[in-house]
Amino acid sequence: MDGQDEALRRVLAGITSERVKSLMIELARIPSPLTELLEAEPQLRRFIDTAVEPRLRQLGLTDIRRDRMGNLLASRGAATSGRSLMLVTNAMNQPAATMPNPYAGEVRDGTAYGLPGEVVLGKGLSEQKAPLAAILAALEAISAGAVELTGQMVFLCCVSGETGRHDAIRSIIESTGVRAEMAVLNGTGNAISLGNRGRVDVTVRVHGVPCHSSRPAEGCNAITGAVEVARRLTAELRMPAAHPHLGPPTLTINRIGSLPDTTHTVPARCDIGIDRRLLPGESPQAAVADIVAIAQAVDGARDPASGKAWRVEIEEGPMMYPSLVAKDAGVVRALVEASQAALGAAPVLSYATNAFDQGFLNHIGIEACTYGPGEAKFAHTDLDMASVERARDAARVYAALIVQRLV
Repeated sequence: MDGQDEALRRVLAGITSERVKSLMIELARIPSPLTELLEAEPQLRRFIDTAVEPRLRQLGLTDIRRDRMGNLLASRGAATSGRSLMLVTNAMNQPAATMPNPYAGEVRDGTAYGLPGEVVLGKGLSEQKAPLAAILAALEAISAGAVELTGQMVFLCCVSGETGRHDAIRSIIESTGVRAEMAVLNGTGNAISLGNRGRVDVTVRVHGVPCHSSRPAEGCNAITGAVEVARRLTAELRMPAAHPHLGPPTLTINRIGSLPDTTHTVPARCDIGIDRRLLPGESPQAAVADIVAIAQAVDGARDPASGKAWRVEIEEGPMMYPSLVAKDAGVVRALVEASQAALGAAPVLSYATNAFDQGFLNHIGIEACTYGPGEAKFAHTDLDMASVERARDAARVYAALIVQRLV
């Protein structure tokens, strides 16, 4: 234990605000946006190629693997203690949109934004890039301190981050067969998130018959059919009771569009986009089946203006599993102990509203939660930023977690 304490002292001394700030700026200056190509966007692979993999190799990590999507896996440690830890990061950020200088890595005083010390502005810092900078700083300190790991540390950098599906992390885990006792993913505000609702997207497509809108009896109005689908879903869908911390499961119609997109025309098709939020224990497949059963009841029903029948199709879209770990779960205890050792205080425990890859990891038996720097209130805004001080603190907690679990 004395050796572990000495290793921790060496490692923590090597993590400075200046180094973490430098990493935040460097990462912010390399674009890795969400585009219509999703995880196939070449800038995402380029970000990992230039900003992540070379740094890992400089730190002496040689067991580095890439999958067909461009996701990266690296590991370190003798793997003789039976202990293992997975640290999950992401390359993809929100697009630049209307943010001025989204890739400048500008440094400002955080006081005006309610944040301690300095902040760095740049797309992705509020969600993905601040935790990545903190983890890289922790790994640098582990390497510089010549700390030998008897357990195994697994580092992932996925080309995902904003697409709302598990495709990337599923690909790297299934192609490599990697496993770990526990995993930590991106967080915000250095709180531990114990859980979140999952999500499944569904598109209901109603087909009708087009005609001039001055003669509605000659066609079959797909919009009228879509309205009937929405009415029945609202009236008939039965949901489980609310969770005390995660709230209720929900169904939200968040998109509607009709074709042809022209004037004075009864539409031939109308699509409804549905966002169904899932509680832990709910099956995405069962939730979709409930929607299908109600929506399909409109298939063959008659447009009141013409008496012609609608045709209904349902398409299941991307999904993310819900996630929930107990306050005394191993990964939570490990993070609390690491924070107490590194910062002298335990993190706040919280629950999130958004779905992410921790749901997939818990689903396959890797106990996972989120922890790390970043600022939820500035995510997806023109003030995308993160606190240098909080990123430094998170780097120290990550380093302590590695030392305490794996040395």
